[in-house]
Amino acid sequence: MNRNLTEHTHECDDRLTRVFALLGKRWSGVILGLLLQGPARFAVLARTIPGISERMLSDRLNELARAGLINRTVLDGPPLGVVYELTESGRAIGPGLLRLGEWAERYMAPAARPRRRQAARVGAETTQKRR
Repeated sequence: MNRNLTEHTHECDDRLTRVFALLGKRWSGVILGLLLQGPARFAVLARTIPGISERMLSDRLNELARAGLINRTVLDGPPLGVVYELTESGRAIGPGLLRLGEWAERYMAPAARPRRRQAARVGAETTQKRR
């Protein structure tokens, strides 16, 4: 029995390592989550994901396409465009992503918001008080 447990643990570790090597990259899960809602043009994805550069979005989309999770379709123009949509494999990961989101909501603290603007405001108030 101990041998079976060891083999099962190794198999599980290997599978999770492969999954999180792809999905653990910043933006990959967000992109897949958005595409679960339906196909989207590159420009829409770029506008919808705050903080992602077009270069990073392009890189992540290419990685997800190479992994077989999304399809890329070039639309005839004018205007030219590219639409991304989930493959069967990409849609199959949807329930798992949703469950991870539920888990995060239940067990993880909310992400802290950047306080850069507030800090800048405090600095300006301090400067005004000194005058």
